[in-house]
Amino acid sequence: MKRLTIKKLIVISQSESRSLEVPFENGLNIILGGNKTGKSSIIKSIFTTLGCECRSIETDWKKLISLYLLFFNYGEKQLCIIRQGKKFQIFEYFGYTYSCVMETESFHEYSNCLMDILEINMPCISKDGKRFNVTPPLLFRFQYIDQDDGWSKIGDSFSNVGYIKDWKANTNKYVCGYLDDTYYKLQAQKVEQTLIKDDKKKELDYNKSFVSRISSTLTQIEDMQSIDEVTTNIDSLLAKSEELRKMQFSYNAEMTVLENDIYVNQHKLYIVEHNLSETKKDIEYAMNQDDELVCPICGTIYANGLDEQLNLTSDYAHCEKLIEELKNSISVSGGKLEELKEKHRVASLEIQSIEQQIKNSQELLSYSSFYKNKGQYEIYESCKGQLDAIQEEIDSYVSKIALIDDKINEQKSKERSKNIREDIENYCRTLADAINLPKTFIQLRDFVQIVNRTGSETPRLVYMYQSALYLYNLNRAYSPFNFYVVDTPNQQGQDADNLGSIFKSLELFLSDEGQVIVGTERETGMEQKASNVITLTEKRRCLNNINYEKHLELFEELQKAAISWREHNYKMKSRHSIEEF
Repeated sequence: MKRLTIKKLIVISQSESRSLEVPFENGLNIILGGNKTGKSSIIKSIFTTLGCECRSIETDWKKLISLYLLFFNYGEKQLCIIRQGKKFQIFEYFGYTYSCVMETESFHEYSNCLMDILEINMPCISKDGKRFNVTPPLLFRFQYIDQDDGWSKIGDSFSNVGYIKDWKANTNKYVCGYLDDTYYKLQAQKVEQTLIKDDKKKELDYNKSFVSRISSTLTQIEDMQSIDEVTTNIDSLLAKSEELRKMQFSYNAEMTVLENDIYVNQHKLYIVEHNLSETKKDIEYAMNQDDELVCPICGTIYANGLDEQLNLTSDYAHCEKLIEELKNSISVSGGKLEELKEKHRVASLEIQSIEQQIKNSQELLSYSSFYKNKGQYEIYESCKGQLDAIQEEIDSYVSKIALIDDKINEQKSKERSKNIREDIENYCRTLADAINLPKTFIQLRDFVQIVNRTGSETPRLVYMYQSALYLYNLNRAYSPFNFYVVDTPNQQGQDADNLGSIFKSLELFLSDEGQVIVGTERETGMEQKASNVITLTEKRRCLNNINYEKHLELFEELQKAAISWREHNYKMKSRHSIEEF
């Protein structure tokens, strides 16, 4: 494998006719700029171009930038990725000569092409069982500490990874070299074989049910005396069903009458209860007046003797009796209505049962005719034989899965796991010394540091581990993991001493064998030793129009190469279609 080195990033805003070119070197690169100068946006743009969706990125920046161009080397190859919305293009170049490698709006097609270039074959499985090669956000998850989200969790700065099965555990083991391409190929084969086996099992269960139904039908056909007998039975069932439907119609008519009676009586009851309430108020008023009373509404004078008061009381008693009669009538009608509803329900169930009997009898007639013409057991025996064949296939897949499991277990070495863990822990100790972190905090699980501290110790644990992993991979092998990007926190409670410890550790990242990009608001003290220092001064003004035309010309030159690639592909497809015809 080769080393991956980022050479430069170009971002272009066509809406503002402005752009920015940021060069990078081997060794330590420092992007120095205050808050809101575009430092973090530039860093995030590196990973955006690669297809890694950062969890936090300024909306204004996303709207502003229309084109991302990332130039990088991998071994002897010089490459460029262009991202424009959902479209990805990959180019290889030598000097000023560009050739298009691929162009697509399919993220996985782009990922597969990039992984071929990086010579990586780590098959992954999505949660719905689809297989594809590892994607950039999975591959580079440990290469970046995000200013906003990266200082609280390890390797969790990208959002487009969650749909992949066991994405954390798999990349943990791959990035540190414990499990290689062979293991993940076997793992993917196992998942594929398991999915096929499960599908065959479903097919077996369905066919067993089908055979069972045929067996039951054959038994009924053998017991059936004659077709005429079944036909007569169907006619009888149809007649009974029609009679039940007539009864249902009669029930519906009676229920409609009862529902109308109940509605009318409920309305009467409402009126009478209202009158009763008003009569009660009149009685109470009259009892508290003299022999004459004055209407409080119209002012009319009425006699209020004993006879008048008795008449009011008589009206009240009449209302009470009428209410009782209405309630009894509503109750009786309601009871009758419920009885009719129950009769209607029972009739519906009986009709359903009859219809199923008719359907079964009709199927018997159909099966009987077929089996008498073709032979009663021909299909039955064929289906039973198919069951045995499917079971043999399932047994075959079970054996294949067992063999793959044996090969997978051979890939896992406890001794190698122990050695890798110890090596990473040694680099963690080196970093812990540099940033004044107790070595007792070092605790790896599945080759990754456990983050179980609070306050300023949490970001330092994250920084310690990811920096140690970078140094471990830098000395372990040539690989795509030989670059590392750190965007220092600006709102994580970092005091001067804490940031000073992190800046002091940058001494460990000066080797030209790798590449480290650090974004910071404060000077680190390593600017003189760094290979490259980019200083941003104006707020929200990192873009300019100095090289906009030049950058646009470069983009257009690359698009000419993409057009040639598309024309070549079209000709090849047309020729292939003609040959097939």
